[in-house]
Amino acid sequence: MNLAHAVRGALLLAVLALTGCPDRHPQPADYSDDPARLIAAVQRQSEAVRSLSGQLAIEVWHDGDRVRLKQFIAADRQGRLRIDALSPFGQPLSTLVSDGSRLMIYSLEDKKFYVGAATPENLARLMPVELEPETLAALLRGSVPIMAHDRATVSWNGSAGAYRLDLEAGEQGQQIEFAPDTLRVTRLRRRVGGKLRYDARFAEWTGKGDAAIPRRIRFESPADDLRVDLEVVDHQIDPDLPDEAFHLEPPRGVTVEAL
Repeated sequence: MNLAHAVRGALLLAVLALTGCPDRHPQPADYSDDPARLIAAVQRQSEAVRSLSGQLAIEVWHDGDRVRLKQFIAADRQGRLRIDALSPFGQPLSTLVSDGSRLMIYSLEDKKFYVGAATPENLARLMPVELEPETLAALLRGSVPIMAHDRATVSWNGSAGAYRLDLEAGEQGQQIEFAPDTLRVTRLRRRVGGKLRYDARFAEWTGKGDAAIPRRIRFESPADDLRVDLEVVDHQIDPDLPDEAFHLEPPRGVTVEAL
């Protein structure tokens, strides 16, 4: 065998070795396929962080364009949410609050006050991600609202080195991945009608034990050609948030419209 054949053979073996071994991370020694274990971990994390306040730096990529946003947020375990959007110069632009069922938005630019149901479509008016307000409130606190389901299965994602929990109910599905050592959520995929609604990834956790939050969250919606990167620039875990923080009254003389 000449040198050229030897080199080609070595390269071929290397390629086969790489492509033939997609599972780079073996199952942990204590691997369990019990869905209840992972669901319980999500519930512990939700209970561990009662509330959160902080500042978000947001970058949005949509149809080839990029927009940078700055927002102050507050969220609690009841699914309540407040978002104050600021201009690049730090001037207030709009405020959104949700008490869990109703959503209110005051736009200082338009001098209008909007009221409607706490739906993904209405939240998207201020936060460029179609999520239920209570879902966003949970994700910011490092938790995930577990969808009602009639089937739950656990598998091991060897390429990511993560537990994978698949929940299904008819044409709806939720796929959650967990770090094996902490059981913190590292990825969430949501499917509706058999189509991917969004894909969210979580990284750079800060905090101790279950009382931790992700400092970086990336949302992607391939169908909308949308990517949103959230960075928690500054935050406080378990601040005392008064009920007034999640309620707005329309200023005198401002037009009120239904969402």
